[in-house]
Amino acid sequence: MSLLARTSIVSAATLASRVMGFARDAATAAVLGVGPVADALAAAMALPLLARRLLAEGAFNLAFIPALARTTNEAAGTDDEAAGRLAGATLLLLCGLLLVFAAIVALFMPQVIGLMAPGFEAGGQRADVAILCGRVVVLYIPLAGLAAIFGGIANATHRVLLPALAPAAANVTVLAVIGVLLAKGLMESDTAAFAIAAAQVGAGCAQFAIMRLAARGCPAQPLFRVLTARDLRAALGVLRAASPALLFAGLSQLRFIIVVAAVSASPGAAAALNYAQRLMDLPLGLVGASAGAVLVPALLRRGRAEAADDAGRAVLAALAFALPAAVGLAVLAEPIVVTLFQRGSFDSEDARLTAALLAVLSFSLPAQGLERILSAAASTSGQIKAAERIALGSLLLCIVAAAGLGRVGGPLIAAGAVALSAAASILALGGILIARGALRFSTPVLLSAAGLAAASLAMGAGVGALAATWPVPEGTLAGILRLVGLVFCGGAIYGAGALVVKTAVSKAWTGRI
Repeated sequence: MSLLARTSIVSAATLASRVMGFARDAATAAVLGVGPVADALAAAMALPLLARRLLAEGAFNLAFIPALARTTNEAAGTDDEAAGRLAGATLLLLCGLLLVFAAIVALFMPQVIGLMAPGFEAGGQRADVAILCGRVVVLYIPLAGLAAIFGGIANATHRVLLPALAPAAANVTVLAVIGVLLAKGLMESDTAAFAIAAAQVGAGCAQFAIMRLAARGCPAQPLFRVLTARDLRAALGVLRAASPALLFAGLSQLRFIIVVAAVSASPGAAAALNYAQRLMDLPLGLVGASAGAVLVPALLRRGRAEAADDAGRAVLAALAFALPAAVGLAVLAEPIVVTLFQRGSFDSEDARLTAALLAVLSFSLPAQGLERILSAAASTSGQIKAAERIALGSLLLCIVAAAGLGRVGGPLIAAGAVALSAAASILALGGILIARGALRFSTPVLLSAAGLAAASLAMGAGVGALAATWPVPEGTLAGILRLVGLVFCGGAIYGAGALVVKTAVSKAWTGRI
């Protein structure tokens, strides 16, 4: 199968998973709304969602698959057994660590919830439900590790269809449970939150089962009976090599956890932030996928000067997508949230709060998208240590900013800490990469970036004016048609503006040459 065909399969499966993910979030909102039970579930799900982002969505493969390939190449004649020993050792080490971590978190769940949601009153409904749900859903974490290992084994032999469908199967599992809750009318109840938490564990089982099926018959089947200290050291090396990719993949979720902790005292803020963050995940995920699947392999094949130019063009490509997405989310935040979520227990007040938080978070989208591109450039140019330090520094800045801004202006202002910390991160990392010759912007790239920013602003103004004059209709279908119409008009305005920019820059640069 060609690289294009494999990429198309993964992209289509990822899109299907994202669509079902939105359906799952909309169904969850219909059951729980934005209330104390929804707040509790959002806090309880934070760590498992982080584990899914780090392990079950492919970031771990960036270290695991090359390690399997090196082991195979270095052990000619016994490649299957050597790769199997590495896979087995990595599985034992990773899942053993995750099991111990999950057990400790479950044991000290009251303290964990107190740290992650200090605004929840001890002994109150939110804290009690969060502790109960957290002790159940933490079982997902080692399952994510198992899925990551077997998914990596399958991907290493170019098996992509089943691993790409695994997240969709996980979403279907949760949707099935939510469907039962809706049918039985269990709205905004502790039972509903507990059932959704348990469904996430079931989703982890489904994801692992599909990954295991995908890896069946692959050469690098995990072997345990012949493991040596050398194999365990090699597995430890895989985990160390994976840590930068895991850190960069988890930045957006870590910032979400930080902001939730800062605003947890405000009723409904944690749940509303969770829904808003889920809407941010689609554009962020697409930028991240392009960085991992397209940019990293391309930079590894290029010389230093060519790689620096390619990184600059990749920044432009990310901006071409992230800028209009950010402006669109900001301008259309309310119709998006109303169309997707406002039904059942999720009322108009919930929609207003979630839309306001989405609009604030949208300002972070370009910076967080560029962060993924720049971290990919850093990983291929030997600047990984600097990138790690900057990432950790940005998280520290997010903690300080969210706590300070939350005290001053509440959840909406605290959510601005995400954009502030991401902007500081790209300025610092971009400056280092430019200074060390790993990133270079040509004049056409700079002119194009400025033009795309102008086109995005024009799109925002046009869509905002159209939304103000297009009355909000009654009924879900009419609302969907209005939203689709607004998005289509925005895409047309931006596309025309981008074409004008491309033509103008091309003519100006050709004239100079």
